[in-house]
Amino acid sequence: MSSVEKGYIITHDPVKGKCLVATKFYEPDDLIFDEEPFVSCQFSWNNLYGYRACNHCLCPLESISENITRLTNAMITEVPFEDHCPVNNLVQNFVQCESCKVWYCSRKCLETAYNRYHQLLCRPDGNDPLHDLEELWRTMHYPPESHNIMLLCRLLATIELSPSPQQANQTVSNFCHRTENENEKLVHKMLGEKFIEQIEQLRFGVLKSMSVRESSQWLTPSGFKSLLALIGTNGQGVGTSIFQQWSNRCKKNLSSDEMLLFDNFVENAYEVMEQVVGIDYLDNEGSALFQEHSSINHSCYPNAASVFDGNHVLKLIAVRAIEPGDEINTSYMAPCELDHSRHTRQKYLRENYVFTCQCIKCELQSNDPDITTDDDSEMEDGN
Repeated sequence: MSSVEKGYIITHDPVKGKCLVATKFYEPDDLIFDEEPFVSCQFSWNNLYGYRACNHCLCPLESISENITRLTNAMITEVPFEDHCPVNNLVQNFVQCESCKVWYCSRKCLETAYNRYHQLLCRPDGNDPLHDLEELWRTMHYPPESHNIMLLCRLLATIELSPSPQQANQTVSNFCHRTENENEKLVHKMLGEKFIEQIEQLRFGVLKSMSVRESSQWLTPSGFKSLLALIGTNGQGVGTSIFQQWSNRCKKNLSSDEMLLFDNFVENAYEVMEQVVGIDYLDNEGSALFQEHSSINHSCYPNAASVFDGNHVLKLIAVRAIEPGDEINTSYMAPCELDHSRHTRQKYLRENYVFTCQCIKCELQSNDPDITTDDDSEMEDGN
């Protein structure tokens, strides 16, 4: 497919590196592209706490009733309009790995996962070193998660099983563009300063868990830090929610009278779920690496946004008009964080992504004082 047909090209800037540039006009809400990840994985804590999802594509495997019962600790067990739950028509497709018993939403996902990485990571023995590695990771990285050691293991397994390991290694190398010092800083930021000495524990845990040959370059001390930095800076958060899918279906199909009951139920459910698990833990979450998406740079005034619709397939949607020749940008921060001061935004991006933002919004605010306001302090405290 030519760049004109795709609607964008990947270019190289001496300061930014890779850039995604539009080759056609996009209106707000236009789909720029959708993309399956090179590799994806559910977060370890999500899995431990019972967020049932496909082991490959992360689509939900629990019904809306099961979801709400779990998230409210059984304070709510009766859910109206259950017939609009999308899982109802998919349950017959769910399959398990015959060996380790993990679940998939379909045989297609099971076979895809097995061929790409799962045959190297299938461990039915609960005492296997791979399970010990995941537990070690959880002792170092408490929820809410933003990274996952198992994504790194799937990445290595994908290289090992690739028809062209050399090409797969090159794909991974294209994600890695930091200096060794930057990698060191990013890894310590991910794990916390007190875990500096435990990075080697993680590396030896991976070596003990996996037999690698084609991907051995990534398990040297410096290569391993590059991989950790890679999943920290390029890992795209993936969120799937049966509650949201059910809500969207109800809104499209319920009558006006039914919507009153629905709205009252949802308002009450949110209040109870927030009390029981907290607002940050309502969705199933994981992370993924996307080749095309990794070319998109940050802007504090983005013209595009990444969205997910029930699984790990990423859709890049225009949020403002984009002209041919415009760089396509998303925000590496949550939408609400873009309202913080330039000083706070740039401090966050330097510490978490090792670059100084020079977007149009930051340039327009270049004369603003370098101070942290009361509204910004919570964002800075969280880093």
